[in-house]
Amino acid sequence: MPAKSKQTSRRPQSKQPQREEFFTPKMGEAEEIKTLLSWQAPARPFRKKDRSYYTTLGIIVILLTLILLLFHEFLLIATLLSLTFVAYVLAFVPPHSIDYRISTQGITLGEDFYFWHFLDAFWFKETEGHKVLHIQTRLRFPAQIMMVLEGVDEEKVKKILSRFLPYVEVPYKSWMEKWSESLQKNFPLENVHK
Repeated sequence: MPAKSKQTSRRPQSKQPQREEFFTPKMGEAEEIKTLLSWQAPARPFRKKDRSYYTTLGIIVILLTLILLLFHEFLLIATLLSLTFVAYVLAFVPPHSIDYRISTQGITLGEDFYFWHFLDAFWFKETEGHKVLHIQTRLRFPAQIMMVLEGVDEEKVKKILSRFLPYVEVPYKSWMEKWSESLQKNFPLENVHK
């Protein structure tokens, strides 16, 4: 019997076209890796809440729990109580400080790094008495990055970031953001008449 010769089919290895989104002019601008600005600030905006916040939150949770008890919705009660616990912890425990860094390659927030080509646009907003830099990403999660500006000039940050990202004066708000802002404005959890 004649021996079968092994024929290995060698396919020509074609080079797959590179996706355009990963090779933007933003990457080409960074010739050498250099830190442009760095600072240390809290991980999130924080303001100590007063007693009225906790009492209002407690009353709302008790009322909703009683309503849910009437309908025997024990899973929703557990969810409501766990969300209340998270709200309490976020309002009571101050955040730790992290290092923020803007470099020619991207942005670093503590241990997380984002290349410029994953970022889309930026704007500034005042939250809880802090000036906060918001950066829209092209990722599903996180869709937005928040950086607290403490001890850093806003104009300096704007000048550096505008080299890599477009500045948005009036950011787009989804219907959910508009609804939550109007809810916070019309039904505040804290006593605003002090």
